Amino acid sequence: MQSNKKYLSLKELHFTYEKNFLLLSKLLPNLCKDHEFLYGLPKEDFEVHEIKITSKKISKFTTDINIYFKDSSLNRNIEIEVRLYQEAKMAEVMKFQGFHNSLISILPVYKRFGFTKDERFQWNSFLSHFLTHSINSGRSLENYLPTRI
Repeated sequence: MQSNKKYLSLKELHFTYEKNFLLLSKLLPNLCKDHEFLYGLPKEDFEVHEIKITSKKISKFTTDINIYFKDSSLNRNIEIEVRLYQEAKMAEVMKFQGFHNSLISILPVYKRFGFTKDERFQWNSFLSHFLTHSINSGRSLENYLPTRI
């Protein structure tokens, strides 16, 4: 019974990786190139949170994406590092707020800094919700309307 539960959680984690890849490719159609992308997410009082996404090609089939988000209400910067695997069509959160995901399984239970066993899944689930919100509510920071002549 325990191995079946692990299989289902691994299957759910891989589904989230694949979903994140599709959402990122929808938000950024040119994922394979090194570039920077800026957009805004609206706040309640007609202000906009600025989101900065940079991508860097690591190898032929792997790209690292960094997402920077400054939240002025919390006085905190949110940083997410995502690794894209183009051949497998998966996107995995590698670092969340500077904490690498491989350290979660290495640290003893009493030194996990409040992390849970499913921390890796929670990071990737947050990315999925964030990307969905960005696609639905994201706004351009620049005016692309042509001038009238």
